[in-house]
Amino acid sequence: MDEEKRIPEEKISKAITTLATMLDYLGLNAELKAEEKNGRIIVKASSDDAGRIIGRKGQTLESLQFLINRMMFKMDYEFPKIYIDVDGYSKDGRGERSNESERRRDESPYRPREKFSRHEDDSSSHRNDEGRDAILAQQALDAAKEVKRWGEPVSLPPMNSHERRIIHTTLDGDKAITTESHETDNPSLKKVVIKPLSL
Repeated sequence: MDEEKRIPEEKISKAITTLATMLDYLGLNAELKAEEKNGRIIVKASSDDAGRIIGRKGQTLESLQFLINRMMFKMDYEFPKIYIDVDGYSKDGRGERSNESERRRDESPYRPREKFSRHEDDSSSHRNDEGRDAILAQQALDAAKEVKRWGEPVSLPPMNSHERRIIHTTLDGDKAITTESHETDNPSLKKVVIKPLSL
C-alpha cells in the first residue's frame, strides 16, 4: 500500500481502544492488537473469554463488529472498515468464517430482547415504540451508506418481525441496494442483510 494511503496509527489505536472499552463494559477480557490489511483494520483478540465474545455461531462477534463499525462511521465517515478476529475466529464482510470456529458455541448472555411491549396501548408505550422505530430507521440508513461506500454486505443483529419490517420499509426506495432476511438459531428472530444490488 502506498505510504499516503496507509491508515493513520491513531485510527488503528482508536479501534483497539474502542473495542477494549466495549469488552470491558460487557465484563469480558481480551488482549488486543491490530494490523492494517488492504485498507482495513484487523483487530486480533486473544482471550480466555473467547467463546463468550464469539457467541453461538458467531452472533455476538457479529454484533460487536457491527457496533464498532457504526460507532467509528458516525465519528468519521472515512474511518476504515474494522474486522475482529478472536483466537482465529473471524467473519468478513461476506459472512465467511474460519474453520476452527464451529467449536465455539457458547450461548452469549448478551442477547437482544426478542420482543418489545408493543401490545400496550398507553401513550408512554406508544411514544417509546415510535422512538425505537426511529432508531431502527436511522440504523438502516447508516448501514446502507456503508454498503454503498464499501460495496460489501452488512448484516444487522437479529431482530423480530416488526423491527425487520422497519428496516425493509426504510430502505425500500433505495435502488442501489437490496435487503434480505436470513434465518438464525432463534426461530422468532432473523437478521437483515443489506447488500449492493449488483451482488
